[in-house]
Amino acid sequence: MEKPLKVGIIGVGSIAQCHARGFLKAGATIVNVCDLIEDEAATKAKKWGAERSCVDYTDLLKDPEVEAVDILLPPSLHAKVIVEAAEAGKHILTEKPLATTLEDCDAAISAAKQNNVKLMVCHNQLFYPPHQEARRLVESDEIGTPIMSTSLLHGGFPASGWRENPVIGGGFLLEACIHRFYVSRFLMGEVKRVSCMTGKTTPDLETENIVLVNLEFEKNRFGTISANRGAPPALWDDRTEVVGEDGMIIINGVEDHILGGLPLMLYKDGAWKSYMTPRVFGETAEGMESGCVPEEVKFTENEIDNNFVNTFYYVIKHFIDCVQEDKEPFVSGEEGRRLVEIMLAAYKSAEIGSVVDV
Repeated sequence: MEKPLKVGIIGVGSIAQCHARGFLKAGATIVNVCDLIEDEAATKAKKWGAERSCVDYTDLLKDPEVEAVDILLPPSLHAKVIVEAAEAGKHILTEKPLATTLEDCDAAISAAKQNNVKLMVCHNQLFYPPHQEARRLVESDEIGTPIMSTSLLHGGFPASGWRENPVIGGGFLLEACIHRFYVSRFLMGEVKRVSCMTGKTTPDLETENIVLVNLEFEKNRFGTISANRGAPPALWDDRTEVVGEDGMIIINGVEDHILGGLPLMLYKDGAWKSYMTPRVFGETAEGMESGCVPEEVKFTENEIDNNFVNTFYYVIKHFIDCVQEDKEPFVSGEEGRRLVEIMLAAYKSAEIGSVVDV
């Protein structure tokens, strides 16, 4: 039996609790926590059972007990920390996107390879069971030849903090819409061409908050991505649909279920089949803040795990398996780079006003 992987977490922002919960649930040990705010780092270290905390990530990278790092920083900072972590011999899980430029992506990938460490990007929604089941349905010809996908991200939560700064955060399209890009590609196949328009609901915004993308995939398949951060307060709609010649799939959101709580629906032979879940969507804020690790839930036929928070556990469990069994991660550095390449092509299309090959 493998010893628990010893992990250092760099950055304790809003997503960190989901990552920490995932590591603890997967049996890892968090041994060091880093954040620029000293009190926050110390508080989270105590909560997650870590013996040490620090404010300088280079101190964490020097910690001989840390075997792997989880990088939860603004996108523009990813590559620099990845390179230094690889040079320190640490395996690396990083939040999306891998980086904000292709040059930085290449530097991160090269450093990981040269130092023989694993590099994985947290494209967590690829591990969302309704998305995985949707892909199985597509690949098993349940809807016939796929024709078109539609993926939404309409939110009533305006950008704040570093997300408002396109230099640090990369922009709404790159930092937030990445989920819609990689899910569309996961379900429909490789992207050939992209066209994009971006806009702002008010001219004083630093970064776009409206995105409309058309995608052409291989095999004569097409898709759209529609996203905005100007929706009514607290609204969240991140549905994805795939239409084929013989049927249709609706994944009714990830972080919320706007259409009433059916995680996955299949239309075929003139009727709808719904996948139900045995528990209420998500987790309570109190449960998340307690730091407790919930027990596994057993699912029966036609039940599916629709708990968004669990996607991070599935990502992290896979990352740990790759480290301990010397396997290539499903979302490798190269995969992360490809997504950045596609999204930068979308930005270029918006800039020049024409279709861009990718």
